[in-house]
Amino acid sequence: MKKQEIQLTLHLTPQEIFRIDNFIFENDELASVVDVFCRERKPDFLYLWGESGVGKTHLNLAIAEQLQQRGRQVSYINLQELLDTADPEVLASLFQTDVVCLDDLQAICGEPAWEEAVFHCFNQLREHEHKLLICADQNPAQLAIQLPDLRSRLSTGLIYQLPSMTDVLKQQALISHAQSRGLILPEEVAQYLLRHYSRDMPSLMLVLQRLDKASLQAQRRLTIPFVREVIHHG
Repeated sequence: MKKQEIQLTLHLTPQEIFRIDNFIFENDELASVVDVFCRERKPDFLYLWGESGVGKTHLNLAIAEQLQQRGRQVSYINLQELLDTADPEVLASLFQTDVVCLDDLQAICGEPAWEEAVFHCFNQLREHEHKLLICADQNPAQLAIQLPDLRSRLSTGLIYQLPSMTDVLKQQALISHAQSRGLILPEEVAQYLLRHYSRDMPSLMLVLQRLDKASLQAQRRLTIPFVREVIHHG
């Protein structure tokens, strides 16, 4: 595994790189904590949790990107994908990087070898005073981790829940992501998407990606008639 670059396992194009400046923080305290986590040596362990679609992977990747921009060696690991493609031993050398960002921790629950590997990775990072960011779908107390020592370690960090996104926040997120692509998404078009299509953010991001490509090819602005045409006939 390369140690000096973020492991982008989501097959993202450059336009889809998630950044802190296009993440919509509902909680000012969390925004402040993320800023300090990226700038200062402490805190060295941050645990983010929430249901699917609230932006955990976005924020995980954004923090990884921000830290890399600050000259830190960062490894981003999606445990759900790694579980199907690698052995637990792959985590053994991660302590050599300055920052480790683990996504989808719930994927390794009930997998003894993987739980043990994450536990040892945690201890090695702490021993070397390196940073660890973990994202999961539940808080440490609810997560079905079987290894008591790992469950205990997970409760020692700063723990924040990412709340479910309101329609207003989803609209803001769509507009912000569109701007990151150099695309103007009018409010009425964002509202139209929320009213007529899937309301979960991953699906909405895929729709936005499709609209971006169609708009570029047709050299047309995003209007409700154009969006309707692309979605139904594109």
